Amino acid sequence: MPVRPLPDSDNIVIDRTTLSRSCVTNLQSLAALISPELRQQFSKKLFAGDIVGFDKLVEQLEAAPNWSVALRMMEHYFYRAKISPYHNDATHFSDIVYKRYFPYDAYIG
Repeated sequence: MPVRPLPDSDNIVIDRTTLSRSCVTNLQSLAALISPELRQQFSKKLFAGDIVGFDKLVEQLEAAPNWSVALRMMEHYFYRAKISPYHNDATHFSDIVYKRYFPYDAYIG
């Protein structure tokens, strides 16, 4: 199938001002987002009961300036610990960290 070029008027334009509104500048602390029950659950399921290791990762994630950096940190930990990023607790943890950067995203509950 041949490809036909589109005139500039038909090209998609991304309005970056709407993108900046979807994230916040003052990030909420992960300690406030993760309840004590979830903290215990994540440390048990994702860290084999190592609460110190869990707190260390959360501390590193607190310093992450944006979602892409935080995602790389979590992926690195999951890879080292041989945890599937699709594991229920791993996705729940990732969703909480995501909500820190995008609290108004309606797709993540």
